[in-house]
Amino acid sequence: MTFRLLLTLLLLGLSVVAQPRTMTITIDDLPFMVASHPQYLPNAQRVTKELLRVLRAHRVPAIGFVNEGQLQVAGEVDARIRLLQQWLDAGMTLGNHTYSHPDLNSVSIEQYQHDIVRGDVVLRRLLHPQQPLYFRHPMTHTGDTQAKKDAIDAFLAARGYKITPHTIENYDFVYNVSYVRALRNKDVALQKKLRDSYLNYTLAVTEFAEKISLPIFGREIPQTLLIHANNLNADCLDEMLRRFEARGYRFVTLDEVMRDAAYQTKDTNVSRNGPTWLWRWMKSKGMNVSFRDDPEPPQWVMELYRQN
Repeated sequence: MTFRLLLTLLLLGLSVVAQPRTMTITIDDLPFMVASHPQYLPNAQRVTKELLRVLRAHRVPAIGFVNEGQLQVAGEVDARIRLLQQWLDAGMTLGNHTYSHPDLNSVSIEQYQHDIVRGDVVLRRLLHPQQPLYFRHPMTHTGDTQAKKDAIDAFLAARGYKITPHTIENYDFVYNVSYVRALRNKDVALQKKLRDSYLNYTLAVTEFAEKISLPIFGREIPQTLLIHANNLNADCLDEMLRRFEARGYRFVTLDEVMRDAAYQTKDTNVSRNGPTWLWRWMKSKGMNVSFRDDPEPPQWVMELYRQN
């Protein structure tokens, strides 16, 4: 909008409404991130209940990505599957995050394909046949060789899957390790310090994603947040969504975000890393935009994480 047009509107007494920001919330490692937790089921039940309570309260249509290997525990299979059904009953949807969360960098094409297939046995039974199928690579590693990337891309497409990108990643898995230890030790002060830092860091990386989309696409694009089904997010998601709302965000489905033109950009990135799709799209477009200002977690958080 030009200054002359803006001035004319103001003189006419017309309001100028900013374009609303949109975001989709994607949550990995369902039913519960800490698969080896000694009290897995009660913790998974608490986290599921709280995440869904908050999502419903904010009218957020989220998607959860499932590791079906977590379901196969003697005596608890039905209870663990019920956790997934709760997501669908709450109006959310589910996606495939493989069976055992393998790193594509470390396994063969055939092994990874097998894990994808094992990862949607229960999923396809729970989902309505007309629902879109979404897949997210563990660690967002999409192939460290061209052959791997091409083979897995083609395999997923043949099974009807769309690959799910992300534009915001907030190291919640790093924060969560220390947060769980603080919960176990009943260290209330450290719990609060970690929550405050985590929320502030989340807003910092969100602001960076908003800004970096401008030189890449000429506009702010819809954002896709990647977080995990863990204790930290169960305790922080309500405040996180409030802060997003204060920045003008409304929450939409993954389907809606994927229809945006930016998300039609082909990802040609081949590497051992799992950067956000903003970086991948920038490289895929042949651009050289600096990501130097992309925030890193505070040093004290990383030091705590390395102590575990």
